[in-house]
Amino acid sequence: MSKSRAVWLFGDTPIGGVFGASYMIESWSRELRDLGWRTRTFVPSGAWRDRTRTDQEVRFRSLRHVGYRGDHHARFSTLRELHRARHDLPDVILVTTPLRIGLLGMTIAAAHRIPLVIAVSTNTTGMAEYYSATRFVATLWPKLATLLAASPASRRALFRLSPQLRDGTTTPSQRVASHCVVAVQSDARRLVMLGGGSVPLYGASVPAERMVVFPAGIDPLPPSPAPADLAWRPGALRVIAVGRYSREKRLPVLVDAVRAATDRGVDVHLTLVGHGHEEEALRQQAARLGIADRVTLTGPYARAQLQGVYASADVLAFASTVDTQAFVLNEAAHEGLPLLVADPDVNPVVADGASALVVDQSADGFAGGFAALRDPALRLQLGAGARRRAARYTEAAQTRRLSHVLCDAAGLPVPLPAARRASTPVLAAAE
Repeated sequence: MSKSRAVWLFGDTPIGGVFGASYMIESWSRELRDLGWRTRTFVPSGAWRDRTRTDQEVRFRSLRHVGYRGDHHARFSTLRELHRARHDLPDVILVTTPLRIGLLGMTIAAAHRIPLVIAVSTNTTGMAEYYSATRFVATLWPKLATLLAASPASRRALFRLSPQLRDGTTTPSQRVASHCVVAVQSDARRLVMLGGGSVPLYGASVPAERMVVFPAGIDPLPPSPAPADLAWRPGALRVIAVGRYSREKRLPVLVDAVRAATDRGVDVHLTLVGHGHEEEALRQQAARLGIADRVTLTGPYARAQLQGVYASADVLAFASTVDTQAFVLNEAAHEGLPLLVADPDVNPVVADGASALVVDQSADGFAGGFAALRDPALRLQLGAGARRRAARYTEAAQTRRLSHVLCDAAGLPVPLPAARRASTPVLAAAE
């Protein structure tokens, strides 16, 4: 592989999986190649028997559910990967998640003095409300130890007490998570914040000039029919939530909201599209509340099938308050769906009263949103606003901004875009 504008991308979820981070790294790799970069991705394969090593991708064998439920535990030797890397080093390394493979990327960057850019795609402090940071550290410590050995900056930061990091954290797990995440990213020349929610965590310890805030882009999904098994209650407000059935998504709040809305006389049908370890608990919750006929769990569907799923609904509901971007909001907005969310800062397509209704995080808050969105005129108004805002954030335009950051970090000239990208605008950070 030529070293001219070469970037290695490290991610901790399999490409093609139902994770926003998976599509982000896939999209970035594709769009960066269009901009003249040579890319190589490092990700878990998603299966024990599957491993691949080529000039464009490395897929590691992986186990499931080791550190936490839903985890992809990639199996590799950091020392062996350090040795292999020295024969063909990139100009810059881009890490999208700070877990096992992300730590490998950071370690290679530190050991071989390669410029490092980290995309902050996870609100780790918020996630620690739902998953024990101690479990993360327990499964990561060999990789973490190797990084600390290679990186004096991370070592100093980890063992230096930082009272500022305690602000805004409420549990020991959150304090451990916030301190470790900021420390291990000390070598990064740039931190790309996909949303503003992570800025306060880093603000006390990271110089402002190292942080760049802009979201990744998502293009409209390809046209597709609604899946045959997707059925709605006649006459009801059709509400969908798309994503993994995991604790941080706060799906039980939406199920409770259906009960609360029904008690108010609001005819609503909620469809949860995805899969995950909370599936049975969600079914039991709906049955216990007497609304099993108003709550459907279906999917997962391949991404190519999702356009028909969104198009069949009236509203997208999103209850998580720890996501840093939530690509499903972009996908739904492209289809003209009004957005019902609890976090006004989760994604730039969210603008209260213009593209979305921002409600209280409680079941009553979402129930009130369901009641308000029975109004077809309001849905039409918010849906049109959502579509306009989503159109601003294309994959090509936002990846071009990422390319500028990578070039800046590595001291490279900015590559010229391909002719078919020449008319795509680059968005200002304020947008």
